[in-house]
Amino acid sequence: MLWAVAQGGETIRRIAVLEDDTDIRELIGLYVQRESMEPVLFGSPVAFLTWLDAQRTAPDLLILDLMMPELSGADVIKAVRKHPLCDNMPIVVCSAKATESDVVLTLGLGADTYIRKPFNPRELVAQIGAMLRRAQAGFAVSRHAGVTAGPISIDSARKTASVGGKQIDLTPAEYHILTMLVERKGSVVSREDLLRATGETDTVERVIDVHITSIRRKLSDAAHLLHTSRGFGYYIEEDS
Repeated sequence: MLWAVAQGGETIRRIAVLEDDTDIRELIGLYVQRESMEPVLFGSPVAFLTWLDAQRTAPDLLILDLMMPELSGADVIKAVRKHPLCDNMPIVVCSAKATESDVVLTLGLGADTYIRKPFNPRELVAQIGAMLRRAQAGFAVSRHAGVTAGPISIDSARKTASVGGKQIDLTPAEYHILTMLVERKGSVVSREDLLRATGETDTVERVIDVHITSIRRKLSDAAHLLHTSRGFGYYIEEDS
């Protein structure tokens, strides 16, 4: 999924930035470029989606605001997640809308992390780097072919998950959460550890509950294997 070109032996990542505020858009682009990544800047959701439809490969990551003209950030997330190139592309929301309900709704639609404005550009770049590393390589401990818990299987090479042999459609954050839970099956994993697994550093722990709700729905008949340990976290336990 990752788009990259070789230039002087270095890999260049392409980062799409959708932000209607010119100053913020150009600031993000400047810091992205300083990290030897290629920013592709858009001030209009329609222009971005039109551009995306014309691409043969997806950008490596999308940064977007929620409050924009023409279409809302939520509408853009929905469109991106339906796009055949972008089902696994990391999405970073960067918005002044910072209530817990905003965060929960946005992540429920398919975004991977949420950064509140005003933000430190260096922290944003660090977050981008973390998301790209996870999208490219997954967990460092998942170098083997895959792990299973009952009917749930994780293919770490393809970064996919399946239930009973049928692949399920997970966002990158959901994939990382489910992978950690399957790898540690039988043990409670704290919300803090799950947050670190997704690369989310500036958000509320309630975010994990939203991801878990979505994962349970997608697990369907295997959802009963995913348990809540109140006050501690979550765990997966195989049927005895």
